[in-house]
Amino acid sequence: MEYKCVRKATFILLCSIFALALSCHMRGIAPVESATYLEDGTYRGVFIDQDAIQVNVQFTLGDGVVTDAEFRHLRRDDNYHLKAENEPYKSVIRQYQEALDHLVGKDISAALADLYHPEEIVSTEIDGYTSATIRSSKIISAVRDGLNRGVYSY
Repeated sequence: MEYKCVRKATFILLCSIFALALSCHMRGIAPVESATYLEDGTYRGVFIDQDAIQVNVQFTLGDGVVTDAEFRHLRRDDNYHLKAENEPYKSVIRQYQEALDHLVGKDISAALADLYHPEEIVSTEIDGYTSATIRSSKIISAVRDGLNRGVYSY
């Protein structure tokens, strides 16, 4: 009987931990390495899907603050790429750029958390086609990849 109580208590504890983690994720609280421990320098990171690089970013940190950020590569297909001139692709690319530009001048931890709510930082119209949340998650993944890789150049 005592063994069943221990198993039940363990199960309840694990469910509570999972619920807390899910709650933090749903509120956009994304643990990022403390900016005070990040080295100053230039970082590069990518988001790859279906064996293709879709987002490649380069950003510079100084005292945990993003001082520069740019796309090195942004492409999904022949129509949807960094130099797209036709709508709706041009608007989508503009939203990507606005989201990346939002990082500049901000603490990396706070700025990444902001990207979980792109509707608050992207000024162009967000509709069903453009799905700004999906794009911001690609940027988040690419930036996190860069942070995980470490400084590219000093």
